[in-house]
Amino acid sequence: MKKPRKHQKIKSKFTAIENHLLNTFFSGLYISSSELIEIGNSVDLTLDMNTRELLIKELLNKSDENERLSEAITLLNKIIDDRVQTYHKLSINYPGTLTQIARLAQKANSTKALLAREIRSNPYE
Repeated sequence: MKKPRKHQKIKSKFTAIENHLLNTFFSGLYISSSELIEIGNSVDLTLDMNTRELLIKELLNKSDENERLSEAITLLNKIIDDRVQTYHKLSINYPGTLTQIARLAQKANSTKALLAREIRSNPYE
């Protein structure tokens, strides 16, 4: 049996969601490090300032370990809803951007659907 290398990364069970949230092209939104830390604080996690990649990974995995994943995802969904509302206001104020902003809103709503599937697939929630 192969022994894992010392610096080999441990694969997260939330890798698909982590990658999706990190890529604005796919998610349609940008969630800042401070917002991720605030979500962590709301679910009783202390997340130190770090890269967004590590913060997302830590938030999802630690909240899952503490059985607070559904709360963390609910807070992520609230941020997504706020962004979609902002997109809607921007599309009204700047009609020339409607097509581009509508794509962002659609991607953000798809991100919510991805998060909802994660909650449904977790038998402990």
